[in-house]
Amino acid sequence: MTTSHPIATPNSTATTSFTSTTPPYCNESSELQLSNGSCVSKLDVQIYTVTLLRNRTSNATVVAYALSYYLSSLANSNLSSNPNYILSPVEIDGYVDSLSNITLGINTNTSFIMVQQLNQHSNITTIGATFTHGIGGQVVNTSNVDDVTNSFSSAAAIISNQSLTGVTSLNMLIIDIPTTYKNLDTSSNRTLASSVIIVAVQRNGSDSTPMNISLYFQILPEYQPTIEADYFCSFYNTTNLIWSDSGCTKPQYNRIFNRYECSCNHLSTFGLVWLPKIVICNTSTDVQLSNGTCVSKSDGQILSVNTLHSNTTNSTVIANALSLYISSITNSNTTLNSTYTLTVNEIDTYLSNISNVNLTINTMDSILIAQPVNQGDNVIVLGASFRSGIGGEVINNLNKETITNSYLSTAAIINDQSLKDITSLNILIIDKPTTHENIDNSTNKTLASSVVVVTVQPSGSTSTSRNISLYFQILPDYQPTIEADYFCSFYDTINQIFTRYECSCSPFTSFALVWLPKIPLTRYLNAQDIASLIFQSISILCFIVIIIHGLIIRICKPSVSIPARDLLPLISCAVTMILFIFYIALAMTVYTKTSSENQTSCFLSSSVLMFFTYFFLIFMFCVKTSIGYFNYLRFVYLFPPPSYRRLFIMLVISFFISITWVAFASGFNSNSSFQIT
Repeated sequence: MTTSHPIATPNSTATTSFTSTTPPYCNESSELQLSNGSCVSKLDVQIYTVTLLRNRTSNATVVAYALSYYLSSLANSNLSSNPNYILSPVEIDGYVDSLSNITLGINTNTSFIMVQQLNQHSNITTIGATFTHGIGGQVVNTSNVDDVTNSFSSAAAIISNQSLTGVTSLNMLIIDIPTTYKNLDTSSNRTLASSVIIVAVQRNGSDSTPMNISLYFQILPEYQPTIEADYFCSFYNTTNLIWSDSGCTKPQYNRIFNRYECSCNHLSTFGLVWLPKIVICNTSTDVQLSNGTCVSKSDGQILSVNTLHSNTTNSTVIANALSLYISSITNSNTTLNSTYTLTVNEIDTYLSNISNVNLTINTMDSILIAQPVNQGDNVIVLGASFRSGIGGEVINNLNKETITNSYLSTAAIINDQSLKDITSLNILIIDKPTTHENIDNSTNKTLASSVVVVTVQPSGSTSTSRNISLYFQILPDYQPTIEADYFCSFYDTINQIFTRYECSCSPFTSFALVWLPKIPLTRYLNAQDIASLIFQSISILCFIVIIIHGLIIRICKPSVSIPARDLLPLISCAVTMILFIFYIALAMTVYTKTSSENQTSCFLSSSVLMFFTYFFLIFMFCVKTSIGYFNYLRFVYLFPPPSYRRLFIMLVISFFISITWVAFASGFNSNSSFQIT
């Protein structure tokens, strides 16, 4: 039956309609019992409470109770949560911080919410809260603090008295099993191991006193790592979307109460997180498995290849095996087993087979990410970066600028417009790609950088133009010993600040920076140079013969004169011959004075000759254009016949056009960044 049930508070009531059953027949895995004893679907409660909270009700009591019911609706449920009605950590932080002008404590076996006005009793001050797994929580004050710290509570937070100076209200929320917080951090691989504690205060004025909060965490049975782990007392950084231990001490294990204890100097969302325990392996001979144990690199290579060749469809297994394979063949002082070597095409294929996961595998040798593009909270995954000897990092729209302005060795960033129809992005960056070193036997191109492999999972069959930006530093191990030209699929520019090459490409595949020996500046004339100089010299000699022939006729036959119109071709040829003379002079000067094949800067005489050559080259085209236009007026337009005065004016204009362009070129040449000479 359907009845109207309230989410009741001491001071107000929010009412909605739920489908309920008669108590006491509540199914704890799918139903939640309201304060009036009625049972309602957990999914209905989740949707209603989230809607109520997002409507920005100003009633602090309603907000507190809605939060409590929301957390209860998520706990131990066998129903699939509606992803549109999941509160983000930022939202929960905001709701806890907004609670003011009330005093209450809401205690359930899934969470504890406390809003306490401080100094409400003369000798007793509220200083924190505690929670016992599966049972409930209570307020911690100056009278019971010793009992709390000497108990087996699963989570507790206690603020020092000195830190509460100027604080009028203390707000705390402890979530027993924080399902939605478990896998928040996809970039640093830190995993939640405990309950979550959210702390906020209301201050009297703008005075800010340094905080000192003591935290106590037991590892929850549900979150117990299956491998050896290192634990970190952390807070959730809502800006970078990672668990960070900044401002927090390293947790100390208390064997008596089976808990970890630490302190932080700020307030936030706190939890105990873990990473696989770092086992020091001999990196030249051993590789670390996902369970933390060390095996020989040859065994790791065989194990990873056998796993991949087993045709497993488990994306997590494929990703871990790929990462293990890369680590096994990198910097190994043992001979690689050719039987267990993956081809470049196989690596691409295995990466593309990873789907429906949200993972990051980061080692000193590679980073592999396979993540949904849309991470929620307006976070869009754009790519990945790697820094040699340190590791990699996921790039999203929030940290893109920070990462690209750092000294990374390799990065791949996809334009957000290219991600519109993509559901999942897979990227593998191999720091020292041993198997990619000599795969090109036809063009002589040699690898100079790390390798980036990119695949995507499109949402449909539509094909959208892709654009990926790539950043490469030349690896010291692959540094050419000679001058080289570098090539990316579409080479754009070299970034001088970060000493890296940058380019962009349209397809998604395996990317790298490769090089070919640089074509040197030779000190000798090749066949093309010699042929060019010979024919230019012949042209000059022919022109001289024509001039001499004309002078001889003029001397021998004074009565014979050359009409002005016959001088036009001679003027055109004269300018061309002068250009040839300066070009020959420039060529001979450069080749005879170049002292080294590695010389890159021009000396003064060659620069002067170069600008003269520029001038006569431009002047030649302008003169030929002027004469051509004059002949057009003379033979096509006909009437009235053109005057030679007009031709003279056009030749003068040609001169000034030429000298102007050369002046511009000379000015640009004075700035070395234009690299004219």
